[in-house]
Amino acid sequence: MSLAPLKILIVEDNLSFALELEMLLDEMGYTDTLRADHSGTALDYIYSQEPDLILMDIDINGNLSGLQLGEKIAHLDIPVLYITALQDAPYQEASRQSNTIGYLVKPVQPLTLRSAIDLAIHKVKSQKAEHKPLHSGEDIAPFIARRFFFFKKRHIYYKTDVSDIVYASSHDNYVKIYIHKNEVFTVRTTIKNLEDLLPEHDFLRIHRRFIVAVAHIEAINFQDSTVLIAATELPVSQTKRQELEEHVRKLG
Repeated sequence: MSLAPLKILIVEDNLSFALELEMLLDEMGYTDTLRADHSGTALDYIYSQEPDLILMDIDINGNLSGLQLGEKIAHLDIPVLYITALQDAPYQEASRQSNTIGYLVKPVQPLTLRSAIDLAIHKVKSQKAEHKPLHSGEDIAPFIARRFFFFKKRHIYYKTDVSDIVYASSHDNYVKIYIHKNEVFTVRTTIKNLEDLLPEHDFLRIHRRFIVAVAHIEAINFQDSTVLIAATELPVSQTKRQELEEHVRKLG
């Protein structure tokens, strides 16, 4: 899987409003969207397409209401933003009892929707990652949830599968992350934060500036203290050489 914006599922049986939401999301940069107008169709999409975020109307067609559908998929840990035309307290309370991450009342304004998505991602991040952001403002530090690496760039959240990360290089308070389709993206964090975030059995810090994915190592030259990864030769520091040797022995 290459770098991609979040995949968002719209569960709404009012076609005109569903299209309006889709247009708003597209204007925000979220072009990977799905639409379902029935709880059964929504459930099929949820299981087969694995969306990162669901915009769910409380009252939808099908055997399940939006709230019941949210409860049914609670174990999947997919954030749900409930949408309704009703401002009644019982509906808000019911949505809080369900697997909700937020609550929106129709009509939904662009700024409200953007803020709700930001809040949803912040909540997921706080639930799934223990590290703290290095900076304040609207950006958040990268985090991992449901096997994906999430980060924000120019108001849009992106994701990539953790297994697609090849290596990372440090540049002061920024880190460049290289993924397997020759794509590179930059996140505002430190190499130490990234090291703490990535699964330690899959990634190895070989130098104060570099982290590599063990599965993507093509060759190791212990004489020159280098590793070859993605046709790039990276240095192995003296302090990390023994750790690399031990890791290789475990794999053997």
